[in-house]
Amino acid sequence: MKFEKLRLIQDQIPRIAAENMAIDEALFLTAESPVIRFYRWVRPSVSFGYFTAWSEVYEQFAQRDLVRRWTGGGIVEHGRDLTYSLVCPGRREFPVTTEFYRLVHAAVARVFEGAGCPVEVSQVNEAGASKACFDKAVQYDLKFEDAKIAGAAIRRNRKGLLLQGSIQRVEIPPPFELMFARELCDQPDSDVLSNAILEYANCIIKEKYGAAEWNRRS
Repeated sequence: MKFEKLRLIQDQIPRIAAENMAIDEALFLTAESPVIRFYRWVRPSVSFGYFTAWSEVYEQFAQRDLVRRWTGGGIVEHGRDLTYSLVCPGRREFPVTTEFYRLVHAAVARVFEGAGCPVEVSQVNEAGASKACFDKAVQYDLKFEDAKIAGAAIRRNRKGLLLQGSIQRVEIPPPFELMFARELCDQPDSDVLSNAILEYANCIIKEKYGAAEWNRRS
């Protein structure tokens, strides 16, 4: 899978959990072409899927910065991981969700393999009751030395597709962000977050990701 155009945003400013989620949504709602954004966390945080109960997260991670994602999936610890979002706007024909997931993780795998770090692509959904995303792999997740190292969650609607991914438990080869972007587009265009996006994200924080009504529902 290769995009004709891809904006690459390497966000070097660590941000709080609510702001990271709000920026992803602001990009999704406004982007006119595909965007990949890599980002960081100002303190240890946890994001959890749209359908995950607040009580399940708070019970274990009360001391962390907690935020409910717009995408699905389980509970993900953040802080030392490499986190990214991939926005694909518009009505163009994208592969079905599972195939899109496979293609993105295949691109991640090629970067690791090119750096001399062979990774395994999970072919099945592993059993287990844990809601922690990295406790078990699902189909097309990546593993290294039998530990899950890459997972993601997807939100899809008429406006397009948003994938939010995390890579952890493995040394990230430099310059991973650029190499990953080049697996998705031959010549990605480096970009920065505009003031308009940051202002829009601040509005979304107040309405959603910073609000108890969003985060703390059962």
